[in-house]
Amino acid sequence: MSTCLVLALPYFTQPFTVECDALGVGIGAVLMQKRHTIVCESLKLRGTKILYTIYDKEMLAILHAFDKFMKYLVGEKIVVRIYHNSLKYFLDQKDLNERQHKWVSKIHAYDFDIEFFKGKNNVVADALSRRPSVYSMTDILVDWKAHLLVGYSKNKFSCEVMDGQVIDDNFRIMDDIIYYKG
Repeated sequence: MSTCLVLALPYFTQPFTVECDALGVGIGAVLMQKRHTIVCESLKLRGTKILYTIYDKEMLAILHAFDKFMKYLVGEKIVVRIYHNSLKYFLDQKDLNERQHKWVSKIHAYDFDIEFFKGKNNVVADALSRRPSVYSMTDILVDWKAHLLVGYSKNKFSCEVMDGQVIDDNFRIMDDIIYYKG
């Protein structure tokens, strides 16, 4: 059985969760609410960023997520879930390098708490960080809607939703795209 990814619509009355992960060649982030994905992002690391320590790559993942999800996050309470436990103390550190000082000044615009999240539970962000060139939303897929519709056609539940056989106010169809309100 296969399932299609259905992105949820954001509710600005609910807190946001950002799950981040970094690996050797990429970083990934997922914006969520109530365990429902709103948007995913990944980035393939290039140049000197590949040489960053894993600590700096994890922090870069947070910064990249904040940058990409800014329209959702500014002025909102955010929980950042990340695999690197020591990042919880990033803002309290006294001995930061120049790059980290710049990062601190950038993230002060956001109201967030960092939570440790075991890697085995961080499956979406982990997958995005492992395959950044495949899942990157920064690489524009010209015919993404056609790919989505093909995915819908292969999934029985998606077909039932599209045909109006599923009576559930949480699902809404606009321009042939299924939206889930959770």
